[in-house]
Amino acid sequence: MHALVPLILAASGLPALLIGAWMSREPDARSRGMAVHWVLVGLAIQAGAVGVYWAGDDDGRVHAIVIAMVVLVNALIVSMLLQLRRNRNNP
Repeated sequence: MHALVPLILAASGLPALLIGAWMSREPDARSRGMAVHWVLVGLAIQAGAVGVYWAGDDDGRVHAIVIAMVVLVNALIVSMLLQLRRNRNNP
């Protein structure tokens, strides 16, 4: 596995970081909250890539890190959707 999978994983987290930076330019509170969520999703993916690189060829560790990353990213997405729903009527 060496470094190819962690590099691909890290590259797949970059769009979330860029979306977070792009959304943070808007002045309203809803956009700032969304930007924070997007940046946290990107950072979770980046941390997962570092963890997969650290785990190396130990399949048990790699599986645990990937499962933890998937759970964390999905929890952040659910949190983002709940925030959007809560702030739907607030301009």
